[in-house]
Amino acid sequence: MTNSVALLNSESSVWQLTLDRLREECNDYFGLAILDTVGFDGVFDGVVQLSVPDELRENWVKAHYADIMRKAFSEVLGQSFVDFKISIAATEKSVQVMSTPAAPKLPPVRPVRVAAKKRAPRPKLSLYAGYTFENFIEGDCNFTACEACKSVAEKPGDPALNPLFVYGKSGLGKTHLLQSIAGQMIKSNSQIRVVYCHAYEFLRDATAMSKALKAKLGNVRELAEAFQEKYENCDVLLLDDVQLLEYGVSTQERLAILIKHLRSQGKQVVLSCDRHPSQFKPLHEGEARPKGHSEIPSISAKLLAPLESCVAVGLDVPDLSTRMKLIQKKSMSIPFVDKDREEICRFLSLPPRENFRVIEGMLNGLKAMNEFCEENLDLGAVKRLVAAPGTSGVEELSVKGISETVAMEFGCDLTALASKRQDAGVALPRKVAMYLCREMTNTSLVNIGEFFNRDYSSVIAAIRSLVKQMDKDEDLARKVKDIRYLLEA
Repeated sequence: MTNSVALLNSESSVWQLTLDRLREECNDYFGLAILDTVGFDGVFDGVVQLSVPDELRENWVKAHYADIMRKAFSEVLGQSFVDFKISIAATEKSVQVMSTPAAPKLPPVRPVRVAAKKRAPRPKLSLYAGYTFENFIEGDCNFTACEACKSVAEKPGDPALNPLFVYGKSGLGKTHLLQSIAGQMIKSNSQIRVVYCHAYEFLRDATAMSKALKAKLGNVRELAEAFQEKYENCDVLLLDDVQLLEYGVSTQERLAILIKHLRSQGKQVVLSCDRHPSQFKPLHEGEARPKGHSEIPSISAKLLAPLESCVAVGLDVPDLSTRMKLIQKKSMSIPFVDKDREEICRFLSLPPRENFRVIEGMLNGLKAMNEFCEENLDLGAVKRLVAAPGTSGVEELSVKGISETVAMEFGCDLTALASKRQDAGVALPRKVAMYLCREMTNTSLVNIGEFFNRDYSSVIAAIRSLVKQMDKDEDLARKVKDIRYLLEA
């Protein structure tokens, strides 16, 4: 027979000789483990027939080892080698045994089958006890992201939300949501294998394997198996802060293949990042990463592709309502004076602080001051404690600064406040600005009037008029007080 296939002795076969050459060329730890799963089915008309267990390994071999495999087979088979072909092995597939002139004449043997490993126990997770959905403060700034994460926790693997990409600046609750997903899943199903880790941990595992391979240490195989068992065999992967993989291009590509594999198996993937995928610059194969820091970081195009196909949900800076709810909940253990508690929470929530960590840090500081200094936490004490060190909160304010804040809160132009206009859209904020300048600075009525192009008697009349309006209009009084809190903070 001229067209035939041979299964060769595992000690001296074409495949064994080829493997020896591949291992010399292999510079990737993951590749070592994958090569061990490749089956050699023989040679047919110069075409080497290989098989792999699944699509993950097929893609990896084709993407990373096609050239060096062709080189290795050419060295072993000589001119008779044409090319190689990879197929996904069917379960319990029978293999014909034939002979070929192109291969050494050795007695055929049955292929060695590796017994399936027992499923490792579910890994233990280090989660913050307080990071649950019940403790997450919902608001307009994070409602969509929170609902998406709750849906994933209830129905992991749902194609409509797989993979899920949660993005937002630091301190807005990404880690809280990812850990809430993990905790809820484990609570609902104790057997589910959930991996929650920071991108740094993923990078560390990958780097450890690469270093071991380059140094030719004896634990390469064990590290590769542990990596596969942890990440490839999990049911849910929650990876936090993937932007930290920016400098590990090979790790990014490994993650891209892992995401594709898990998704093809119906396993849930949730990623968090400090920016939307569209804010990354794609780094194509062979392209060098720009040196230094860039406002638009680069990321491998192979990883960017699956990220762009994710369902992306964002977290915004907390709005006033969300800040108020957070402060009310987190301050329950702080002994504010009862009669001032509501006003204190209002005062603390008014400045547009950029994230939840800043707010929690402020509350922790107030709690510590009460415990160590035995402060009586009424509204006045809180105002004094949150003021910047070395300031009284009065000397720092100016007529111009107050007027700018008032104009912004009323949605009008600063120059209009100093104009001759008398319509309600300008007259009212002008009165408020004059009133607050008189209350919160040591500036004379004459100088306040000069700023607004008025004489001092006009300033007095405007202030008296506003006081009467506030006595009759609670909403106006509340707005003026809120602006004052904003200035004091």
